[in-house]
Amino acid sequence: MQTNPWGTIRFTDKVALITGGASGIGRATANRLAAEGAHVIIADNNAEMARTTVAKIEETGGKATYIEVDLADDESVTAAAQTVAEKFSALHVLVNNAAILRSGKIEDGAWIPNWEPETAIGLRGWVLITQHLLPLMKKEGAAIVNLSSEGGFLGRPGQWIYDAIKAGLVSLTKTMAQEFVEYGIRVNAIAPGWIVTEMHFGKATDPDAQKKALEELTISSCIMKRLAKPEEVAAAIAFLLSDDASYITGQTLHVDGGRWGMSVG
Repeated sequence: MQTNPWGTIRFTDKVALITGGASGIGRATANRLAAEGAHVIIADNNAEMARTTVAKIEETGGKATYIEVDLADDESVTAAAQTVAEKFSALHVLVNNAAILRSGKIEDGAWIPNWEPETAIGLRGWVLITQHLLPLMKKEGAAIVNLSSEGGFLGRPGQWIYDAIKAGLVSLTKTMAQEFVEYGIRVNAIAPGWIVTEMHFGKATDPDAQKKALEELTISSCIMKRLAKPEEVAAAIAFLLSDDASYITGQTLHVDGGRWGMSVG
């Protein structure tokens, strides 16, 4: 079993699939679940980063597998689900996490090229992969966590597609919870605030320097006045996936440091 600094072992002999598990919150979640005994499946379209994540989990005694998937491609989603079914007899955990963020204001129409890729990956792809994996999750019961965002509750200029998707995922979570309850499947959502992930520093000229700057940044938009680490979100995800949350379904947990408004500074 992977080295576990948290002291909890809640996913022994469980199989967990994380979309977008190669980086950011997805990678932190994969590490957390593997440390608690799960065999994690990293479903991602970045093979290099995914294999690095798998290797690091295995180096510390965990179990991990990489499966390539492009959530914007229906055939790729179907193929990935088939591969999971061939390798595993059941699936106990699904974390719908993969998404992209592109900016574009409504007024000038700059959002138009973003609509198809953002909704295909961040909404349609999530529903499709859940649908295809459902037979595996029905076998022994399961838990699903969908990654929403505080943006889905606040709204932000130039990011309306991403934020609308994240708002929609709150409703989707409630629908999934109602549709899947008869199969012993719980479904919840997490709404993170501003998290230090590759989405915010990966494309910087000096990613390491930008990451450090974000980690040290003081903000005014939440009570705790700092950005979160991906591991802090992963801890909340692991809770909702575990039997510790056995009577929680259809809910959205805000992991935002006590966010109270739009201002950042």
